[in-house]
Amino acid sequence: MADEQSQTPWQRVRNFIAGYCSGICLVLVGHPFDTIKVRLQTEGTSGKFKGPIHCLKETFANEGIKGVYKGMSAPLVLTGGINAIMFGIQFNIASEFASRRLGPGYTQAQIKQKVATEDHVKAAFFSGFLISFIVTPIEGVKARLQVQYKTGEGSYKGPIDCAKRVYQELGLTKGIYRGWLPVAFSRMSNYSYFGSYAYISATVRSQFNIPKGEKLPFLASLFAGGMAGFMYWLSCYPMDVIKNRMMTAPDTLPPRYSGTWHAAKTIYTKEGLRAFFAGFTPCAMRAFPANGAAFVGFEVALRIMPEQ
Repeated sequence: MADEQSQTPWQRVRNFIAGYCSGICLVLVGHPFDTIKVRLQTEGTSGKFKGPIHCLKETFANEGIKGVYKGMSAPLVLTGGINAIMFGIQFNIASEFASRRLGPGYTQAQIKQKVATEDHVKAAFFSGFLISFIVTPIEGVKARLQVQYKTGEGSYKGPIDCAKRVYQELGLTKGIYRGWLPVAFSRMSNYSYFGSYAYISATVRSQFNIPKGEKLPFLASLFAGGMAGFMYWLSCYPMDVIKNRMMTAPDTLPPRYSGTWHAAKTIYTKEGLRAFFAGFTPCAMRAFPANGAAFVGFEVALRIMPEQ
């Protein structure tokens, strides 16, 4: 039947809306943690903050609650769409891998039911690489605003002003897309994100005899999503540190870091191995609630909207 071979226009819109809700939940819950993480990563082991609690206290004392939400507007508006695209690309590629693994004779509906953890793991390398071209400018603007401790003459007025000035002064490769390679490596680590979510979900279904086509209970989705986020950060955190160091370095020519390898070597030489894990505590604390909220937001949105 036609509906087994391809999604209807409404199903595509429905998935996009669910992905958008997922991104909004992720940003609303996770952004304050992310700001503390980025500030600790940027300052390093010998910077102005002694740890996450000290960073949080200083941020509140000097900037108020707005301080932890700096740079949120761009991700809040755009992350939903990006999540929708990312989830769409991921599941389409995973379905293609499943189709090749299973061979001919299966409908799209049957293939969807038989997508395995290994298919998600392989698909994530490709979907992460593709999505990195979209998210790098957003990550760069967000990081610059998050480490802007004071406002005034010369400071960025917001995400649009930041993006415009960075592009005008430095162009694409040395400005807007500075730090793309570590972003790509980080996003390709989505293998641990989607892979662990698929594995944990399958384990929960097996333990509680939940059919594969049936939605997971709310708490199970929350747990699987939270653990997926935690596993993701375990797999790529040092690369995330390198990315944020490159993105928040002074916007000058020549740049402070000539590339990813130079940034990694410089950080290690000056600060040692510990620097690659600066800010990991708030990141780990963020992973469970933020990513749990993202997956729950996705699932709840699908449940609220009619299927047809």
